[in-house]
Amino acid sequence: MKLKKTRLNQAMTAALAASLVLLSACEKSVDNSTTKTVKEAPQASSMIRQQSESLHEDYAKLRAEQVSNVNYDLAFNLDNKSESFSGVTQIHFDLSKDNQNDLTIDFDEGTIISVQVNGQNVEFDYQKWFITIPKNQLAQGRQTVTIAYERPYSTDGSGFHRFVDPENGEVYLYTDFQPYDANRLFPHFDQPDLKATYASTVTAPKHWQIISSTLESKKEQKGDFLVWHFPESAKFSSYIFALHAGPYAVWEDKFEDIPLRLFVRQSLAQYVNTEEWFVPTKQSFKFFNEYFDVRYPFGKYDQVVAPDFNAGAMENVAAVTFNENYISRGEKSTLSKMSLANVIAHEMAHMWFGNLVTMRWWNGLWLNESFATYMANLEVAEASDFENTWDVFYSGTKQWAYRSDDSVNTHAIELPVETTGDALTNFDGITYGKGASVLKQLPYYLGEENFRVGVSNYLKKFSYKNTELNDFIGELGKAAGKDMSQWTQDWLYHAGLNTIKVSYQCEAGKISEMKILQSAPADYPTLREQRVQVGLYNFNDEAMTLSSAIPVMYNGESTQVTDAVGQQCPDLVYPNEGDWGFVKVDLDEKSLQSVEKHINAVESVTMRLMLWQSLADSVRDANLAADKFVHFAIANLEGEQDYNVIRKISSSLSSAMGYLSTATRLGKKDYSALYQDVENLYLRLLENAPAGSDLQKMWYGRYASFSKSDVHLKNLLAILQGEKSFEGLTIDQDKRWGIVGQLNRYQYGNYAALLTAEKAKDNSDTGVKNAIYAEVVRPEAEVKAKWFDVVINNPDKLKLSTLRYIMWGLFPAEQSALEAPYKDRILAQIPKLNAGDDLSLLDSFTGSMLPSQCTAESEAELAKLVEEYKDMKPQVLKTVKARHQGVQRCVKALKLL
Repeated sequence: MKLKKTRLNQAMTAALAASLVLLSACEKSVDNSTTKTVKEAPQASSMIRQQSESLHEDYAKLRAEQVSNVNYDLAFNLDNKSESFSGVTQIHFDLSKDNQNDLTIDFDEGTIISVQVNGQNVEFDYQKWFITIPKNQLAQGRQTVTIAYERPYSTDGSGFHRFVDPENGEVYLYTDFQPYDANRLFPHFDQPDLKATYASTVTAPKHWQIISSTLESKKEQKGDFLVWHFPESAKFSSYIFALHAGPYAVWEDKFEDIPLRLFVRQSLAQYVNTEEWFVPTKQSFKFFNEYFDVRYPFGKYDQVVAPDFNAGAMENVAAVTFNENYISRGEKSTLSKMSLANVIAHEMAHMWFGNLVTMRWWNGLWLNESFATYMANLEVAEASDFENTWDVFYSGTKQWAYRSDDSVNTHAIELPVETTGDALTNFDGITYGKGASVLKQLPYYLGEENFRVGVSNYLKKFSYKNTELNDFIGELGKAAGKDMSQWTQDWLYHAGLNTIKVSYQCEAGKISEMKILQSAPADYPTLREQRVQVGLYNFNDEAMTLSSAIPVMYNGESTQVTDAVGQQCPDLVYPNEGDWGFVKVDLDEKSLQSVEKHINAVESVTMRLMLWQSLADSVRDANLAADKFVHFAIANLEGEQDYNVIRKISSSLSSAMGYLSTATRLGKKDYSALYQDVENLYLRLLENAPAGSDLQKMWYGRYASFSKSDVHLKNLLAILQGEKSFEGLTIDQDKRWGIVGQLNRYQYGNYAALLTAEKAKDNSDTGVKNAIYAEVVRPEAEVKAKWFDVVINNPDKLKLSTLRYIMWGLFPAEQSALEAPYKDRILAQIPKLNAGDDLSLLDSFTGSMLPSQCTAESEAELAKLVEEYKDMKPQVLKTVKARHQGVQRCVKALKLL
C-alpha cells in the first residue's frame, strides 16, 4: 500500500531537507577506500522480499550485489515533549549495472512522508518493515534517494529509545541497534556488509548534549534549539552508528591525542567515580594500540551510561553505551570495579574487531563477541590494576560456556543464521563464553606471538572491510605456519563438550604408565585436539603441592603422557592444570578421595577453584547428592581464604540448597533445619568478615538474599531500621530495596507500610522499579491478579524494562499455588506473542513466565510443549527446551536425596 504525506509539519520537513543540502551539496563523493565504478556483478533474475520483522540472509546477499558505495546524509529533529521524532535521510549509492530487482530500504513501523529518487518524487510501497521502490523508478549508476519520515521513539531499550527520568522529568534518548534495529532510527540498508559513511545534523533542545560517532564540527542556535553538525564518518556498518541525546552530565579527559568523554544522566551524576572509568579506558587504549599494532581509528572516544539499557554495553563507533548498573549508589566491591574494567575493555576491543573489520553476516557474530571477550580478559590480566583475572573468567564466563555446551540448546560456534531474528537468539554462552574459551587456548596451541601477529595482520589487511571466518583463520595459520583446517572443523563447526580423564599406574612409588582418555557425548561424537597441562600433586607436610605440570597435546580416544613416566606417584592428578583447555574433567577415584580429604590443603588457588567447580557440576549432573555437597561445603568453607574460591563455594552452596528447598516444598524430605544452618553460617561469616572488605560485602549480599526464616528476617528488618549494623558496611539505598523486597516476599512484619515508606524516600527510576517488584512478589492473590493484567495488557504502556521487573516477581518458585490459576493464560499468551513482531517482549515473557516445577508431571508437560512449539520462533523454542532439561535435571537430583 502506498502511503501519502501525513502529519509531519511541512516547514520542518523543508528545514531538515535544507540541512542535508548544506551537508551534501548535490552529490556525495564516495569514500576513498571504495571503488568508484558501478558494480557489474551478476544479479539473481528476480527476488521478492519476504514480509517479516527480520532480514533474511538470502535477500541480504542479493542486495549486497545490487547496491554498493553507500553514503548517508542524515537530518534528525528531536525535542523533549513529543513521543516521536522526524527526519530526512539521503542515501547515495551505486546501483548495479544489470539490476533486475526492486529496491527495498529497511525502516521499521514509521510513517513515510515522501520518497524521491535523484530529486524526483516516485511511487513507493511501505509495508511496515521496509520501503519498496520499483526497479523502473531507478536509473543505472549513482543514485540519491531522499526519504522524509517520522517515527515513535522505542520503549523497549532497542532502536531509538526514549527515557523520562521520574526524578526531574528530563528526557534522555539513545540508540541500540544490534543486530537489526538501526532501521528504527532512519531508513537505510541495515545489513553489516553494506558499510557506509555517515554525516548528520541534529536539531534538539539547546540544553541537551548530542553524541554521535564523530565529534561535532559546529553548533548553531535556532531559538530554543541548537543545530548540531557532525562531519562525515569513517566507513562502518549501520548497526554501530550512534545517536544519543539529552541533558547528560559530562566529564572529559584524554589519552594521548584521543579525547575521552563520559556521559551520565544528571540524577546519577553524584554517584559517578570518574577514575573507575577513565583509568581502565586509558589502560585499554595503551594495551590494544600496542597489541594490535593498529592505532585506534575513530578519532574520539565517548562512553554513555544509558537508562533502561538491555545489555551490559554496546560497541557503537566512538560512542559506547553502558548499562546503568555499572554505576552503584553505594560502595563497589573490587569485583564490581573489575567487571566494569572488563566491559570497558570488551567494548573497546570491538573498535578494531567488529567495527574496523566486520563480519559479512550474522553467522560471524560469535567471532566478533568471542574475540572481544577474550581480548578484554587478556587486557585486564596484563595491563590493569586487578589480579586473578583468569580465575574470575573461569568461574564466570567459562562456566556459562560449559553450561551452554552441555545443554539441549548447544550449537556449533560457527553456524548458519537464516535471519536477523535468529541472530538475536545467538547472544549466548556459546557465542561469548565457548568462543572466548576456544580463542584462549589458541595462544597455547599456536604460540602467543604467532597468535598476536596473526590478529594484527588480519586487522591491517581487512580494515574497513567485511570478512568471513576463513579470512581470520587464514591469517592465524600463516603467522604460525600451521594448517588450521582440521582444528577449525572440530572446534568451530561441531557442537559438544568433551570429557577427559587420566588413567595411570604406579610401581615402586613411580608412575609406570599414564594416558589421557577422551570421550564425547553420543549426540556430538567429535573428538578434538588441544594442548593442556597434566598437573601432578602430592600431599606432604599438610599441603597438597604441585609436583609437576606436564604439557600435552592430546587427541583421539587415548594419548600417552610419556613425560609422566618415572615421576613420583601422585595423590591428585588434574589434566587441565592452569585451565589451558576447554574440556570437562572426570577425576580418577584416588584424586577424588584426596579432594574429599584435603581440598583446603591444595596450594594452588586456581586448582581449588576448579575442584570446587567439579563438585558443583556433580550436583548439577545428579552424580552427587545435594545434601552431601552442602555438608561438605559447610565443613570446609570457613577454612578457605581466597575471595574467588569463597565466592564459588557460597554460590554453589546456595544452588545446592535450592534443590533441598524444593524437596522440602514438595514434601519429599524436610531440610528446613539445614537451611537455617546455612542462614546461621552466612550471618556468622558476615559478622566475622573484616570491616569494609570485599568479603563483608559478599557475605552481606548472600545473607540478605538467602534469609527467609523468621529469626533472620527479623535481622533484616533490624538492619533496615538501623537497629543492627556491621562496622564498615553502609546500607545504601539499593541494599534497602533488597531488604524491602525480601520482607514483602515472605510477608514479614509490617511489610506493606515499609514499602510505602521506602517509595517516599526514593523516586528514582531504580526506586520505582524496585517498589513495583516488592509489591509484585508478595504471595497475595489480589496482587497477582493486578500485575498479571499489566503484563498481559499493559494498560499504562509501561516500558519493557519495567515489565521485566513485574515478570521476575510474579511467580517465584515457592508461589506455584498462586501461579496455577494463570497457567492456561500464560500458555495461551506465548503463541499470541509469537505471532507478533516484538521479539524482545516474546523472549522476556517466555523466559520469565513459562510455568514449571520440579516434578515428573511438569517434565511431561514441558516435553509436550517442546513438540507443540517446534515451529515457533527460536526465542520460544530454546526457552522451552532449556526449561524442560532443567526440570529433568532437578527431578533426577531429587532422586538422590
